[in-house]
Amino acid sequence: MNVVFIMNDTWRYDHVGAHGNDWIHTPVLDQFAKESAVFDRCYIGSFATVPCRHDLIKGRHGAPFHDWGPLEWEALTLPEVLRENGIVSMLINDTPHLINFGYGFDRPFHAWEMIRGNEVDRWRTDHFEKLELSDVSKFRYAHGMAQWHRQAKHRLSEEDYCAPRVMKAVSDWLERNAGHDGFFLWVDSFDPHEPWDPPQHYIDRYAPDYKGHSIFWPQYGKSSEMFTSKEQEHIGHLFAAECTMSDNHIGRVLEKIDNLGLRENTMVIIMSDHGHYFGEHDQQSKSGPLYEESSHQILMVRHPEGLGAGKQFQALVQPEDFAPTIMDAMGIDAPEAMDMQGESWLQLMRGEKRSLRRAAISGHTPRLIDDLSHSQSNGYDRTGWTSVTVTGKDYALVDFPEPERRALYHLPSDVGMTNNVIAEHGGEAEKLHAEHLRFLRRSKAPRWQQRLWRDGPEGIVTPEKTEFVKHIDKRGRPLSSTPQDGNVVSAG
Repeated sequence: MNVVFIMNDTWRYDHVGAHGNDWIHTPVLDQFAKESAVFDRCYIGSFATVPCRHDLIKGRHGAPFHDWGPLEWEALTLPEVLRENGIVSMLINDTPHLINFGYGFDRPFHAWEMIRGNEVDRWRTDHFEKLELSDVSKFRYAHGMAQWHRQAKHRLSEEDYCAPRVMKAVSDWLERNAGHDGFFLWVDSFDPHEPWDPPQHYIDRYAPDYKGHSIFWPQYGKSSEMFTSKEQEHIGHLFAAECTMSDNHIGRVLEKIDNLGLRENTMVIIMSDHGHYFGEHDQQSKSGPLYEESSHQILMVRHPEGLGAGKQFQALVQPEDFAPTIMDAMGIDAPEAMDMQGESWLQLMRGEKRSLRRAAISGHTPRLIDDLSHSQSNGYDRTGWTSVTVTGKDYALVDFPEPERRALYHLPSDVGMTNNVIAEHGGEAEKLHAEHLRFLRRSKAPRWQQRLWRDGPEGIVTPEKTEFVKHIDKRGRPLSSTPQDGNVVSAG
């Protein structure tokens, strides 16, 4: 058995034709869905990019969640277990966070290849005099735009963009490695994560007549306060164009698998880690309360024996289930030392189980945000504790330690999570909050966290007080600097 795992960062669940979107062009994923088991209710566990990769590679959601940080030296991971069982393992990625800053996600694999130049990857120092942007304040950050310009200005054709380069590297690796008795290939493609700057012919499919400013790496915060309605609409069109480009080049990999005769012994998994808000909930961001647009993941599994092919599964599944699924597919017993918290999706695909959990829990370690401007820029309307989303069969609870802030949504009638029905259905909210408390106990969460969610924030003293200082980013790292020989300036 071979496994090809394709992770696409930030690809929203509802931006795939097979998931009901009637305006986006994703023919490759649409066809792939027809051949695959489609999990309609996959939700992130540990948020966001790096914490999600911890869940995937360890089969654990943490205690209760993984934070943003390097892969621990002592962690026992899926690629290591596969190596010990004679499976060749390979990582091909352009997701800079996995390897930049010494994060170590390359370490467990036999080998790895990084495609350079996406987002914060500090690849080039090329000198330039000036980069003119319509309004610097509407872009994410000036030093990031300078780095983007250094890395993007050499592009001559579509093949020079990151997604095509990643998928070409994957196709080349498959051609060189098809003869192995068994392999595990993890493809971590950062697209369609911002910056949303695909070739113009992809943009023209969605916005052929747009004449305004192209804000391809937008600032996070309240959409209505930063962008005109036309600008926000165009930002969404840029994202759609990036999705279509990514879809096209995934097709090259699937075609290569077929041409090499690998379809009959290769399981292919296509997944996203989370989504993004494009004006929904008045946000241009991915953070804050985790609503459907951000927490809902794409998950399609094409099994060589056709397990679940063409079926849509409604069971709640999460990234922690990935490692158990791979070991199940390859007939490998999970070591007790991994202490995995997930379960294999194959149990659902084989019809052995109808569900794996009563609720999906999505979030991160609780943080107290005591700066109003930072709170608002991260999607919260006031200072206080961050939230966790508890998604059940029909309802989703945005759970806060402060009971008065909790909100409940009926997903079958309100997939956009805009109508808070907690006043009418308080009992449903209590059930989901109880699931959250059980999750904390099972995860052996620190006592202060269990107390915080059980009794409320009064009297809680955290091990570390969350502080936000201008020269320190939200992950506690010094803000990276770039060479000062180029300036980002406003053109108007």
